[in-house]
Amino acid sequence: MKHVIKLTEEFGKELRTRQMMERLSSKLTQGDEYLFDLTGVEQISRSAADELYNIAHDYKVEIVGMTEFVHKMYDAVTRGRFMPRQLRPSGTPIVECKDMKDVERFLMVV
Repeated sequence: MKHVIKLTEEFGKELRTRQMMERLSSKLTQGDEYLFDLTGVEQISRSAADELYNIAHDYKVEIVGMTEFVHKMYDAVTRGRFMPRQLRPSGTPIVECKDMKDVERFLMVV
């Protein structure tokens, strides 16, 4: 038997933080099966989607009821897990500071 958890009842229509998802995971038990119902969830941040991904793969979780937006964000996080990270040069100069006085001087000049 799967435990059904309606995320709108736990958190409302917006899943904004990784901490929200961590609170959810603290209620789960290894070995049990869960159904996360996201019906009514309108927004999810990238960090919340990332943590939801972690939970879904650490526990036996099926996720249903995603809106198009939530599904796109969750897919973006999932795809990001399997693609190598590429650091692109930003062109921003690196400023070395020996101490906080150097930091203060730099910030006052800029």
